[in-house]
Amino acid sequence: MSCETHDRREFRCCIAAENSAGKLRIGLKQYDVCVLDTSRNGFCIKLPNRVASKVREKSLPILSFNGENWEVELKSRYSDGETFTNLGLARVREVTKIKAPSSWGLWCSSNRSGLHNDPTFLAFLVLAFIVAAISLPGVGDHLGTAPRVQKAIKSFVKSAR
Repeated sequence: MSCETHDRREFRCCIAAENSAGKLRIGLKQYDVCVLDTSRNGFCIKLPNRVASKVREKSLPILSFNGENWEVELKSRYSDGETFTNLGLARVREVTKIKAPSSWGLWCSSNRSGLHNDPTFLAFLVLAFIVAAISLPGVGDHLGTAPRVQKAIKSFVKSAR
């Protein structure tokens, strides 16, 4: 075999057994499959013979694997005995649903706890509290910081115009 010719068209990536679980939807039914390897152009899956017989060349089943959903078409079929069949599937188009963020996303989301646990958010709150405390009329005048804070705010407002 010569290594000088570069006519190989695709590189296949084997999938570890613990990460190979996928689902193949044919019509309205879903079947568990094992994804053996992937490539830029498709997948190789292993499934029981009774399910493999339902995959036709003209149909476009949907393969759900690794958080993605792909419409696939049958390219090759290899039966290794009486129980399992390996299918070569080509990617046709991605049909993964993308969740679009809404304008209410920050305030109406159920997962707002991440914002309150963020260290920069907590540092901002502490800094805002300190600035508010030293700019209060009684405390700021006693510490001598009220005129400086007022001057800084005025210069900031002036530069924003």
